[in-house]
Amino acid sequence: MPNIALLSVSTDGGAGHDLSAGAGRQDLAGGSLIEYQITTLARAGIARFLIEVENVDGSLIALADRCRVKRLTVDFIRSGSDIQRYLEPGDRIWVQSGLLYVQLGLVETLLRTNDNFVATLDGRDENAAFERIDLNTRWAGVSVVAADTIALLKDLPDDWSIISSLLRQAILAKIPFRPLSQQHVHNGTVTVLTGPHDFSELNRQILRRRVASRSGFVEAQVFGPILARLVPVIWQSPVAVTVTRYASLVLAMIAVALAFGGFATAASVAAFMTIAANSLRLAVTDDADGGNQIQGLSLITWALIIFAMFVAAYMLSTYRDDGLFAAFAVSALTLVTQKLSLTGWAKQMLHSPAALAAFAAIGSAFFGIIPALQWIAVLQLGVLLIVHFRNDVSAKKAKQA
Repeated sequence: MPNIALLSVSTDGGAGHDLSAGAGRQDLAGGSLIEYQITTLARAGIARFLIEVENVDGSLIALADRCRVKRLTVDFIRSGSDIQRYLEPGDRIWVQSGLLYVQLGLVETLLRTNDNFVATLDGRDENAAFERIDLNTRWAGVSVVAADTIALLKDLPDDWSIISSLLRQAILAKIPFRPLSQQHVHNGTVTVLTGPHDFSELNRQILRRRVASRSGFVEAQVFGPILARLVPVIWQSPVAVTVTRYASLVLAMIAVALAFGGFATAASVAAFMTIAANSLRLAVTDDADGGNQIQGLSLITWALIIFAMFVAAYMLSTYRDDGLFAAFAVSALTLVTQKLSLTGWAKQMLHSPAALAAFAAIGSAFFGIIPALQWIAVLQLGVLLIVHFRNDVSAKKAKQA
């Protein structure tokens, strides 16, 4: 697997665009394009980055500092000779054009390739934004090359584009082409960003994907339309983006405090707001909590919500009550159901922490938190029994067929 990525915020000599002007702007999903590229590649497993620059300004230094906190290494290069200091003979390098957006799924697919390659598209007019290789072929903006290919750039003149020159060197070295389907262009999986309109359209695409990825009924049907309007406004303010990263954690701690105070209904409402804030965080920042987590809740936030539920039950329990058992049953069933492959209405209900929090708040207001938790556990078990029964019936029909 490639262990280094070569990116660029230098003037793209091949396309004539000035990338350095936007190195610090919040143009893409509340951040800069270069930071989005680094984040995507880091999620795919690359931890070392070389960035071609003309000048290192404050925004790039701040970027390197943020990456260092995430245990990523970022170094800046200006010439072909600079790059030699950061490479070892066995290194494989992911090379990406400066103006290119590549979706994470395609990045992961290409990184699994054992051979070096130059990704290509055909020469049709709709691919005109991609750099031309020959009459019938254009560069898709991504290559994987070995360190010895880059070593040939040590005498490259200082004012020449490293990435464009490396493409030519890779072609001369007869690194095989890897044609990509035109469907990647149509779907926006690979996009060259040539102006404000392209950034706006890509922001809409990213937001649709993030909102649509929520599987719960409340998360998709209630939070989704609200987030679609709210997130673009937040992206325009770096301060607002930062606030969304911590809002769910703060609300979870408030839920715990309310539970200790004996305000079970208010604690349930705070838990609901915590999950809403978490959905907002995911839509704004796309943090990688892992697909198996409950709606992407961070481990600390999820632990605080469970703790608040136990505290609320405990504070209102008497020696006759089974409040703690009810809290345990709800949390255990919630965790178990997230591991199950569910579809349709069962998935929308059981994979929706927001729906469970809403049931707890409503039930607590009318009947008390302990009866509310007991009935939520009954509801969860009832849905699981119905799903099990339907699966058995389907299996028997399949055998008879």
